[in-house]
Amino acid sequence: MYTRTGVQGSGFGAPAASRPTRDPPALRGELGPPQAPKQDLEAAPERPSRESTEAAGPRFTGAYTLIAPNEKRRNEIQQMAAKELEELERWKKQQREKSINLPPMTLGGSQSEAEVRQRQQLQLIQSKYQKKLKKEECVRIKKEAEEAEVQKMRAAQREKSNKLEEKKRLQENLRRETFREYQQYKTAEFLRRFEADLPRRGACPVAGDDPQPSAWARRQAYMDTLKEEENQKLQKKKK
Repeated sequence: MYTRTGVQGSGFGAPAASRPTRDPPALRGELGPPQAPKQDLEAAPERPSRESTEAAGPRFTGAYTLIAPNEKRRNEIQQMAAKELEELERWKKQQREKSINLPPMTLGGSQSEAEVRQRQQLQLIQSKYQKKLKKEECVRIKKEAEEAEVQKMRAAQREKSNKLEEKKRLQENLRRETFREYQQYKTAEFLRRFEADLPRRGACPVAGDDPQPSAWARRQAYMDTLKEEENQKLQKKKK
């Protein structure tokens, strides 16, 4: 515990209002001698105060604040860390791979070295042959795919050419039909003009050996045929 000693005098014991106004040097000169006991008082309780502050809490030293550690909390944390380390070491020991102990045995099995070499050579030859077969199979599949693509393109072109031929054939049939109708129209027009010119010439068909009746009959038969065809076309269009 700190002990405070009161200094008797008008400067310190009296209230602030009743203190006389003096300059600091004069006051410092008057209070010069009693400073030695004050230093002794400060030096005497230094050790108890340090111990008490370390046990109690923070200690202020100038611009720094020294906070004493909590020994109880510190011990608990250290015990917890030690326990966790022990558990970690125990887990590592449990997870560590154990040694494998196998009975001794002859390596290579029951076959001799020559047989093993021969089997390896046979496998090597077979692997080369299998690689060759696999390569040939890949080439064959590629060729088949290319051939299928070519056949597909040929079929498409063939279909286009067939459509073009069909179109040309229809156009040719239409042209022939148009030409035939035009020819029939011109023939009928010529026959009408011919019939119109007959009365003017005063030529009348006479029964006998004159060849006119046969030509007249042929013309009439041809006209009847044309009329029948036109009627059939009209009937088809109506249907």
